[in-house]
Amino acid sequence: MKRINKTTYELIPPQEMIQFMLKYSFFHKQVTQIPESIIVTKEIDFDIMKKAINIEIERNDCLRLRFFKEKGRIKQYFLDEYKLDTIDILNFKSEHERVDTLTADARKPIKMLKGETFRIKFFRTHDNRCGIYINIHHLVMDNAAVFTFFSDLFAVYDCLKDGASMPKPLGKYEDIIKKELAYASNPENFKREEQAYREFLEKDGEPLYLGVEGPKFLEAERKKKKNPDIKAPSLFDPIHDKAELTKYSLSYDDSQKVFDYMKENGISGECLVQLAMRLHVSKINNRHNDTYFIVLCPRRRTVSEKRAGGTLAAPLPWRIVLPEETTFREALEKMSELQFWAFRHMDYPYLEYRALQQKMYNYSAAAGASTMMFSWFPLEADTMNKWEYEFEGYSLGRYIMVLYTFAMKDAHSGCLKFSCMHRTKFVSVEDIEAFHQGTANALKLGVENPEMTLGEIIDRI
Repeated sequence: MKRINKTTYELIPPQEMIQFMLKYSFFHKQVTQIPESIIVTKEIDFDIMKKAINIEIERNDCLRLRFFKEKGRIKQYFLDEYKLDTIDILNFKSEHERVDTLTADARKPIKMLKGETFRIKFFRTHDNRCGIYINIHHLVMDNAAVFTFFSDLFAVYDCLKDGASMPKPLGKYEDIIKKELAYASNPENFKREEQAYREFLEKDGEPLYLGVEGPKFLEAERKKKKNPDIKAPSLFDPIHDKAELTKYSLSYDDSQKVFDYMKENGISGECLVQLAMRLHVSKINNRHNDTYFIVLCPRRRTVSEKRAGGTLAAPLPWRIVLPEETTFREALEKMSELQFWAFRHMDYPYLEYRALQQKMYNYSAAAGASTMMFSWFPLEADTMNKWEYEFEGYSLGRYIMVLYTFAMKDAHSGCLKFSCMHRTKFVSVEDIEAFHQGTANALKLGVENPEMTLGEIIDRI
């Protein structure tokens, strides 16, 4: 084994969750990486941007994180320094060429046990815009960290161009790791959270899987196993993990109505968008009102943590029963209450919660009742140090979950944008298209008629 003359650390619970995901994708290691790009209209001097990248590696310590295996366990440490000698500059002649080229890189596994934790490329688009692409291992960054990386990188670049002082320092991921490991070392912390989650699960009984493909998957499982009472089917299949990334947007006018409603009523995008999605899911699943999503929480409380790289996000269970006589406004209030509850208990590791579910409901290792994992990215036009930008993610081609949906305000178009990574064996493109249309209809009806009941909205979507 290679000798490491640095302070080494165990993986923290959010990283353990990422590593656990690999157990459900035997052959396709790219499922634990994040490939994303920022495209800007302003001209970039790529020589200066390369200097900015290397300064960012100094400032953002997670970019110096490295991994090794010891007695079967993944451990980590930080390099004192690291620089990129060269960065490829790609010139694309068409949009199709850009997407195909970067998607091919997105699907190429990062060799994180051989010293590679990320890949960065510069590019020019066919319409003469400039772009920066990063493909980074999920043990190194979550999506919040990727946005911090881009934002700070543009700030560093501007300082180099203007001859100004560097932006204020970023928070240290190493400090976060120490804090997380200290919390996890005290078993009493987990005992308190376990009781809260046990009460959460007991309140409405065993949850029921309501998929965006409708009841056909659950019914097939019940028939196959000759058990009509199955509520949590076998969702994980490490062999049939082929996936597509299907994207769609709400119209500009309807998007503005959604954003205005959020602002005027103090409602988060997480709550509003999820509610609309849940109404469609309910409609196509015999109008069952017990909907259960896993929502990815950034878990960044302090200013230092919000300005830090690294993986800190964790999945939180958002299960709620919404009777059809509830109004849209009332349902959003209940969703907000659930959001606050989840945030109060976000330090309970998802793997502990999963083990608790298995114990309570006798789930198999492959069973799960949640419809999807969901993320809301709170991006605004000024997120990237005042640069006008277009953000884009790329398809991994394989995935471990049936469905992962993320939504955000697209700073480029001003529209509400959705992306769905879905396993095609279970969820088709047609299922996603119907999901989009139902969600869009529910959003429009709800924000225009907040006193309408959920049942009335379901009748009309």
